Amino acid sequence: MEQIPAFLIEMSKQMNEQGNRMTADPIFQVRYKHYLVTAEGYNDHHWEIIEPDDGHTLYHSEVCDKQRLAEWLGDNEAEWSESWLESLESDDLASGFIDVFCDNFDVENDFDELPDSLMKIHLQEVEEVIKTCLTEADARAFIARKQHDYPKLYTYVESMVYCPQMIELRNWILSLTKAEVAA
Repeated sequence: MEQIPAFLIEMSKQMNEQGNRMTADPIFQVRYKHYLVTAEGYNDHHWEIIEPDDGHTLYHSEVCDKQRLAEWLGDNEAEWSESWLESLESDDLASGFIDVFCDNFDVENDFDELPDSLMKIHLQEVEEVIKTCLTEADARAFIARKQHDYPKLYTYVESMVYCPQMIELRNWILSLTKAEVAA
């Protein structure tokens, strides 16, 4: 009689002990999220205002922190900054451009008023599958070993529904230790 390799027995134990996260015939994926430029309104997740020269983000629509944008404008668009300050009819101009800008400029609605040198890009969130594993332990081991090579990795459970050969293989591996428990 053929001896079953120890790694299959261990895999069977892991599969019998792991949760299925409410998913029939689970398979574990290691994924990360990243962003691709897209058109406004086309599956966009958020938008950013970026520097014209190096593409660094000056404003992120989910964070809504105007400080970096204000600093960049003060350093690189002095003429625009002075003109914008003059257009305000406010008594609070003594606190300086950055503070006044952060308190008064509505980036969400008034992007078109910013200098033409700035670019607004829309981004869509994409999930990338890096590795697929039969056990969650194997997926976590991959993350522990390779996290340094990727953005934040996480596990996701996908169903193998409509994959009869994979389901049959998974069920056979699962049965290896169920038979031991019954004996």
